[in-house]
This record gives sequence, C-alpha cells and structure tokens, in this order.
Amino acid sequence: MRTLLDAMRRTDRVIAATVGFAIVAAVFAGLAVTSLRDHRAIERQRIEDVEILDAARSGVLAMISIRDTSAPDDVKKVLDQSTGAFQKDFEARSASFVSVVQEAKVVTTGDVLAQGIESREDGTATVLVYATSSVTNAAGAENETRTWRLRVTLTDDSSRYKMSNVEFVA
Repeated sequence: MRTLLDAMRRTDRVIAATVGFAIVAAVFAGLAVTSLRDHRAIERQRIEDVEILDAARSGVLAMISIRDTSAPDDVKKVLDQSTGAFQKDFEARSASFVSVVQEAKVVTTGDVLAQGIESREDGTATVLVYATSSVTNAAGAENETRTWRLRVTLTDDSSRYKMSNVEFVA
C-alpha cells in the first residue's frame, strides 16, 4: 500500500511540475510573440522615418537647387515632389519664377545639413530642415551662401510622401 501511495505522490509531483513548466512556457511564448510584434512595428516605423526624411531632403534640394539653363525641369522636379495646395500655388507661380530665374541667370546649389521629424500623424509628417545654398546670379552674387531653416509638411500621396507645405522658421 505504501508503494502505491508513494507512486501516486510522485505522479502528482510530476503532473504539478509538468503543469508548472507548461505555464512558464506559455508565459515565455506570450512574451516572445509580444516582443516580435513590437519589433515589427518599430521596424515599420523606422522604414517610414527613412521615407519621410528622404522625401523632405529631396523636396528641399529640388527647391533650393535651381539653374537658369534648366529652370523648367527644376520646377517640374519641385512639382513632382509636391501635393495639395502647395503644389497648386507653386504651379500657379512657376512661369513667372522660371522667367525671373532665367533673366537673372540664377544658379543655386543646395545642401541639406540636418533634418529631423518633428511630428507625425495619420499619413502626415512635419520635418525640420536646415539647409544651405550657394547662389550666383547676374546681379553680382558669386557663390554667396544662403541659410534655410524650414518646416516641411509631408503628406502620403499614393504611398509616397510629398511636400504639402513649406514654412520658413526663424
């Protein structure tokens, strides 16, 4: 009888240990799934951050790198990277802008020195951009440096971020 009782106690301990192990394994599995889900969300956000910053950089460079000899194409680059009211406003002024650039023989070459995402929300992001451009023109400017501090709003337009507003920051 004692052997049977000992065997039952051992069986109870084995069952208890197995159940305890299963509970611990389930907790660790849950933590692993949560960690993987969080990792994927962070990775998606990192990829989107790169897309946003690339779009801001490219749009600003298009705006501050203009040549008299390629002004219509340069304006088209800005328009291609714009959307909404900003694009419509820029397009409405583009003919006179091209004319002024060509008449003044303007050549500007820009460089984005720093940028960072200020905010983001539902397909829209705001990026602060610090850039410089070197300006040469018929009025006498010879590689003069201009400094640009901009707040660029980007909007997801058919899975591509485009400039929807540009503000000068003091």
